[in-house]
Parts: sequence; structure tokens; C-alpha cells
Amino acid sequence: MAKSGWHRRGLTSLLTLAGFLVMSITGLVLYIVPQGRVAYWTVWKLAGLTKTQWDNIHILSSLLFIVAGAFHLYFNWKPLLNYLRDKVQGGVRLKKELGLTAAGLVLVTVSAIWSLPPLSYLLDLNAAVKEAWVKDKDYEPPFGHAELLSFKVFCKKTDIPLDKAKAELEARGLKGIDEARTLEEIARENRISPLEIYRMIKKLEVLEPVQAPAGFTAESVEEIFAGTGIGNKTLAEICAKVGLDPGPVKARLEAKGLKVEEDKSIKSLAGLNNLAPLDLLKAALVEDYRPAR
Repeated sequence: MAKSGWHRRGLTSLLTLAGFLVMSITGLVLYIVPQGRVAYWTVWKLAGLTKTQWDNIHILSSLLFIVAGAFHLYFNWKPLLNYLRDKVQGGVRLKKELGLTAAGLVLVTVSAIWSLPPLSYLLDLNAAVKEAWVKDKDYEPPFGHAELLSFKVFCKKTDIPLDKAKAELEARGLKGIDEARTLEEIARENRISPLEIYRMIKKLEVLEPVQAPAGFTAESVEEIFAGTGIGNKTLAEICAKVGLDPGPVKARLEAKGLKVEEDKSIKSLAGLNNLAPLDLLKAALVEDYRPAR
């Protein structure tokens, strides 16, 4: 009668296969997920799992694949050495195959580093799919990682009166509205997204004009606007905030050879001109500033 027990090689092969399959599936999911700023802001989910959970599964399944692969190599070390020894003694007959494999590896690596076509088209598709989740500009947070700020700081950065924001949310039945808690924590307790909270209080935003004492300079624009979420505002909204007529500002940008579309956000205009949003804003507000492109 055969003894029952663990078949180490069989178990290792199954674990390697399991890690490979799960890693492949999660890799495909992560190829299509929205950008992190959007996923965390909207609490994006697929099959009931958030982006963070898909990330975690991908990382752990990759580690499973690596560990199981290492054991697979250990258990089959002698057969592998014998195979290689036979190939060396008999002369390597896979020169073309080895050359093609090496060329493929170099092509993938170089394409990833320098975004070279045709493989760069896959990276472009990846970016396009991720951006396709943004149905309107409200799906973008007002600034990066806004959900991680305390409610008090978030209100301050978005020009929303804290007391009115708390009253509005409490009137809508939300719980745990503590100014020291992050927007993410408040949203999680109420089983909604940070985006939904922002939509509830956005109407309370008070547009407080900003003006540099002696006109704007590149330095003052950076000091005043860096990290304030200007990317999601339109040129007209920025002009209203700084007390300027949009007409001359638009003309200034066009005179500098920049494309301007009034309905687009600063971020979209910056992308249209191959600039960072802050550089575009400097070009709009500072007469003698010409961004390098």
C-alpha cells in the first residue's frame, strides 16, 4: 500500500502555477485601473475590490510565484544541471532562439525606459484607458491626495468655511464630522467616497481674490498656487480668483505661442502645450515669463 504524504515537487508546481495565474489576472486589472488620485478619490472598485486591494493581491501573488519558483528550481537543480551539461557537451543548438530571446528582452527594456514604438503604444493605451475613467472634472480631486488631509485643512485649501461645511454634512445625516479626521476616514465611516463629500460642500466655496503686492512673478505664483489644485480649475476661474480679465490673459498666452481653449482645465491646457500646470499658470500671470518646452 502506497504511503500517503506530501508530494513536494507537485505542491511546488501547483503553487508556482497558482502564483502565475493570480499575478497575471491582477496585472491585467492594474493595467486598466484609473490613476491612483482618481481611484482613491472616488473609491473605485472592481469585483468589490479597491485599487489598494488589487495592488496587495498582485504583490503577494508575485512573491508566491517567486518563492515557489525558487523551490521548484531547488527540487529540480540536478536535472537542470544535467540538461545544461548535455547541451554544452553536445553543442548549443538553440543559438537563434537564444538570440531572439535576448533581443526581445532588450527591446522590452529599452521600450519601457525610452517609450519607443511599437511597444510604447501599449503604454499609451494604458494611459488612455486609465484616463477614460474620468467622466468629468469632478472625478479629479482638487489637489493630489486630498482625501488624506484633515477635514479642517481640506476646507482651508478649498476656500470652504469649516463651520458651514460641518453643518451641511451633519444636515445630510453624515456621522463623525470631526475637523481633525481625514476626508477619507469620514467618507469610509459613512460608506461614501471623498468625492461625494466634496460635492456636498463645494457649493459653499468662497472665492477669495488673490493678488501679489506688486504684480505676479514666477516665484510668487509658485508660492501662492503650488499644491492648491489649480489643475482642475479653468482659466476663467483662475482669472476670477486673481481679479483679472480673462481676455488679456488669454491673449498673453497666445502671444507666447500657447494654445488656449477656455472650457478646458488648466491641467488639460498644460497637457495640450506639453507643460506642467504651474508653468502654464506662470505664463498666464507673468508678462515676461516664457516656459521652456
